[in-house]
Amino acid sequence: MKRIVKKNYKILIGIVIGIIISTTIVYSAENILTGEDISYDNKTSGEETVQGAIDELYEKANKSKAPKPNNTNIVAVYYYDETKGSEDFCVTGDEETCKVNTCYLNKAKDSCPSGTIVEYKVNDNDTVRFHVMKDNGSKMILQSQQNTLNSIQWYTENNNSYGPTTALSELEKATENWANVNTFDYSIGDDKSTLGYSGCNGSQEWTTTPYILEKKGIKARMITMQEVISFGCNNEDNNNIVSCPIWMYNYLKDSINFGGTINDSNALASYWTMSTAMWKDIMAFVIYKNTYSTLSTNLKSGARAVVEINK
Repeated sequence: MKRIVKKNYKILIGIVIGIIISTTIVYSAENILTGEDISYDNKTSGEETVQGAIDELYEKANKSKAPKPNNTNIVAVYYYDETKGSEDFCVTGDEETCKVNTCYLNKAKDSCPSGTIVEYKVNDNDTVRFHVMKDNGSKMILQSQQNTLNSIQWYTENNNSYGPTTALSELEKATENWANVNTFDYSIGDDKSTLGYSGCNGSQEWTTTPYILEKKGIKARMITMQEVISFGCNNEDNNNIVSCPIWMYNYLKDSINFGGTINDSNALASYWTMSTAMWKDIMAFVIYKNTYSTLSTNLKSGARAVVEINK
């Protein structure tokens, strides 16, 4: 390829400059890629720069060719693959190896597996990246890729019997203008559903609930420990050696893996779940670094919005 670029260097420069001057490349009747989308700089042009512009053009054109979703607020969807060195490696949506996923067109249950990256326009001004938690066929439950809020209490006192009313109140305020996500209801009480038991013992078993909480007409909640464990965060050897999928703990301070790791000294290392620790009445569960842990309810952690959208 380098030999071809070198041999046709002037021609390629002319082509790329022509692209930028014309400002648009029309590659289908419905998709237009503008010259502003290509980071070519004529002042620093050279063999590598030209090739880079061509590669970038090819990549962006291919990513833009995905069929339009029924829910037009879905901006982009990518396959999730956390395998190091994989040609399909993709944990944030920014990696060059990310592949476009059209699972949003499939109405079959679980066609978009957990972890799938969804870039979504939550309102007219804001676009947020999420990961799929569950695909019900016609709807998807998503968790925000980064903390929606930082430094909030689960509850204002050292008491888990009232539920995460403080954190949920703050989360509701932060997401109340997310007009493009569904409004939904939930109830947490004495059952074994995903939003059932709110208390978890040391063996990750739900025995009873220290609080019963009903919320109606909300835009977002937080993840539950039932959901956390269903995604593979299991303590199988009972030695507290637990590792969750990267998408669950990415963008946390001191996150030990790759793709979006934040090393900011002011950043938080955790975010709240909906669930309490049954062995101590002041504790609630958090996702911490690459695992889960507990924190006193009146201390501060982050919160990641869990929302529901139509496919």
